[in-house]
Amino acid sequence: MSTEITNPAGAPLTTGERSTAVAESLKRFARIARHTDRKKGIRAYRTHVKRDTVVPLLFLLVFVLPTLTMVGYFYLVASDRYVTEARFALRPALGNIDKVNAEKTGTDDSLPKQMIIQDTIITANYIDSRQMVETLEKQLPIREMFTRDSIDVFSRGPKDAPIERFLRYWNKRVVTSTDTKSGIVTLSVAAFDPEESYRLAQALIAESERKMNELSVKARSAALSETTRELARAEERMIKTRMAVRELRNAGGVLDAAATNTNNLTMISGLRKQRIDLAVQLTLGLRDLGPDTRPIRDIKAQIRDLDDNIEKIERQMASTDPNQKKVLADLLSQFEAYDNQRKDAEDYYGRVLAANEASRILASRQVEFFTPVVEPIMPVSSTEPKRALWSSISALVAMLMFGFSVVLRKYVFS
Repeated sequence: MSTEITNPAGAPLTTGERSTAVAESLKRFARIARHTDRKKGIRAYRTHVKRDTVVPLLFLLVFVLPTLTMVGYFYLVASDRYVTEARFALRPALGNIDKVNAEKTGTDDSLPKQMIIQDTIITANYIDSRQMVETLEKQLPIREMFTRDSIDVFSRGPKDAPIERFLRYWNKRVVTSTDTKSGIVTLSVAAFDPEESYRLAQALIAESERKMNELSVKARSAALSETTRELARAEERMIKTRMAVRELRNAGGVLDAAATNTNNLTMISGLRKQRIDLAVQLTLGLRDLGPDTRPIRDIKAQIRDLDDNIEKIERQMASTDPNQKKVLADLLSQFEAYDNQRKDAEDYYGRVLAANEASRILASRQVEFFTPVVEPIMPVSSTEPKRALWSSISALVAMLMFGFSVVLRKYVFS
């Protein structure tokens, strides 16, 4: 809407006339606004909202009261919790040796590393276990620390509840986390007194170290016992093979079949050489002498003796005579079989002996150490509950619920 101010005579307006015209225009605009319909436009919407008495009630019930309740609880009722943090890791002993060489016995060279990883997981799980709670109850008043009347009812633990229910509460106050890359275990203990939090963290560290050492001793003792039993079996096997070889020597009358066979071959070779020399002499002698002369008969007799000896030795080495009790070829094959068994038994005995010695060394020393990375320190101030954070979250949730209730009021229940 616009208003034009003019002079009927067309002359320019003076300052007084212009002010008077502007005042009259403003009065006219005010009269038009008073007669406008209030049920239309933004003014009508604001008036309608102000007249809805449910929205303020929703604001009071859904936003103000829950927010004040949560803020009052966190700042006036909630008990302070003091958190003690400690970090530890399991580390192998320097200069540690493996039980057995992997190339000789088939074991894994990374056995100590695998043992440390497994013991780290076992230690973290042991802290969260029922056995840890029952063990510490013999040293500290665990139930009293978390169930006394000075603790607010929402933070207090179950006083006379069974151990299974108390264990669920325990896992909320004692938390462990393991870094898979470094193997460091972080222990967080939240108690309602700084000294109790510190003492409980120290007791958890000490009990975890004791349990780890106990498991390590059992594992090393079991390994030593196993290698000792295997060493006895290997020694018995080696003795049996040696006795079998000795009995075969006594039965066959041969100390060493391989050496006897070599000697026989050498002897046959020498006899054949002598026979060849005699055969040459016989051929040369027959040119000048008759076959019945004395020298020719002697040479022939010597050749026959050599042939008989060669045949006798060959018959002993590989005889087909069933009446022959033992022949050298049979003894040689038996000696080879027993000798191979003896060598395998002695080699296995040597490997088991080395394994037993390594197990004995491992059993007499500590393979891994419980290394504190961060020692527990008595907390000075409480860090839980985080009052400002939880109050802000409560207010935000209440605000969202209030907005949702207003939308339902306007579009569903209007």
